[in-house]
Amino acid sequence: MDKGLKTFLCGRSPLVEEEQNWQAGASALLQTRATYTLLPSDSPPLRLVTSVRALLTRGGRIMVVRDPEGEHIIPGGRVDAGEGLLEALERELLEETGWSVRGDPVLIGLFHYHIHSPEPSGYRYPYPDFLQLVYRAEASGHFPDAVEASGYELGAGFRALNDVQRLALSQGEMALLQLLQEF
Repeated sequence: MDKGLKTFLCGRSPLVEEEQNWQAGASALLQTRATYTLLPSDSPPLRLVTSVRALLTRGGRIMVVRDPEGEHIIPGGRVDAGEGLLEALERELLEETGWSVRGDPVLIGLFHYHIHSPEPSGYRYPYPDFLQLVYRAEASGHFPDAVEASGYELGAGFRALNDVQRLALSQGEMALLQLLQEF
């Protein structure tokens, strides 16, 4: 494990740990994901952050995104070269949901991924560990034309908490949903 990441995670216990399989080119990357809670003052090793995500709320309702694999509650994506974390978050939320963000999002957690398979040829992201930061953000304006026409997402909309709790969410998403209720 990366020394900076090891130092950052020292003394922290994951909320949940789960196995996930992701496809990367022709080979499967077997990964473990641990979900951690963070404080706004925390500063994870930024060189390992590949993407940013958010639990996006509006009036007590939670954004649910539908894609070909199902539904999830953490829209977001990759941080582009030269882009700040919050800038990337705002861009990704617009592209995936059509919603802008009000105020400053609050960092509430992260997903730590550890890849167990050999590094694929040409893999251009941190290996074998990388992070996805998760924020809590309040939606502001809706701009449906900003949604990426050829994006992976098939739709997005706000739902009541009790409806969201009945979805087939990952353990990490459920843990983050619990955190959301504490903020």
